[in-house]
Amino acid sequence: MPEWRPRLRESVIVQAQGRELLFLCTADRTVKRFAADDFVKHVIELLDGTRTYAEIERSVGDAQGLGEVLRILAEERLLSHVGDLEASFAKLGEERAEFYDRQLRLLQDVCDQGRADVRCGVRLQERVDRSTAVVCGVGGLGGWVALCLANAGVGTIRLCDFDRVESSNLTRQALFAVADVGAPKVEAAAVRLRAANPFVTVESFERRVTSAADLADVVDGAGIVINAMDLPTPNDTASWVSGACWPDVPHILGTGYAYHIGVLGATVLPGSTACWACVRAETFADHGRHRMESLIGKRRKAGAIGALCGLVGTILAWEAIRVLTGLEPALSGKWSEVDFWPLEIRSRPIPRRPDCPICGEERDGAPSPLGA
Repeated sequence: MPEWRPRLRESVIVQAQGRELLFLCTADRTVKRFAADDFVKHVIELLDGTRTYAEIERSVGDAQGLGEVLRILAEERLLSHVGDLEASFAKLGEERAEFYDRQLRLLQDVCDQGRADVRCGVRLQERVDRSTAVVCGVGGLGGWVALCLANAGVGTIRLCDFDRVESSNLTRQALFAVADVGAPKVEAAAVRLRAANPFVTVESFERRVTSAADLADVVDGAGIVINAMDLPTPNDTASWVSGACWPDVPHILGTGYAYHIGVLGATVLPGSTACWACVRAETFADHGRHRMESLIGKRRKAGAIGALCGLVGTILAWEAIRVLTGLEPALSGKWSEVDFWPLEIRSRPIPRRPDCPICGEERDGAPSPLGA
């Protein structure tokens, strides 16, 4: 206790007016107000992590009053679990600590809010460092996902795509340059990701996927798989990815974009959330389309712009990071889309069906593979 270095969370701003203190939590925009005398204000000014509890106690001269202030701040989640941030970051090594400085501060605040199962943000970064993520499809969507994962420090990133860079790809992604036109997407992307973060390993799988079996070695041992493939159809590729991942590997499916709608899809945590079969059962009959015959189908090329592709991709990357770190995912148990025009995310619940042949609790025997 004497060596403890009490520190307010970095995301907390404190303002005073008369005998009132206002704590503005910039992480979630909550505001907390407290009546406070000069003693309390003095204590608050000392909570920067540079002083031990014993040093603060000597400065304020009232151990009981200090203990009461700290108790209230802790109950209100205004104190950080880590006093000396820089010393905590140093556990990663000097180069990594400097490279990841800003996101370590974010991860620490996530811990301080009680959103993680650990108290130290460095522990979350270490999970990212040790993790493996698979990005299936390295185009306008998958490229953004892969870049964000590399920047975050995902230890191993596996890229799977059969295609080559075309000039029309360049306006809606951040991995390729004009000089890459004609090169395999996975190879050009790997070069860019390695340059973005020297601490990550990038593995390339130049492969056309036509079944779940084609992905067995790609997803083996992964902590998350993000499907950004759309050929021959997004539903086909989602089924193949789900089949390859089931029943061990978390996966994000149904993603995509066209015009001013971005599809965030659903995160599947095998054994805990609705699976892809549940998603399809819930959405297949939308608008009665399952009874209709197509007169004019989906166009081969859809309107898109890089800013919108990037918005979807970065959301999916954040979801993947949440899964890898053990934080609660935002897209599980639901189907989500973002409407770029009003900038609104719309979600509908996707329940886990008890009679689902894949994940249902009432199924007989082992689940049959999806997309085999």
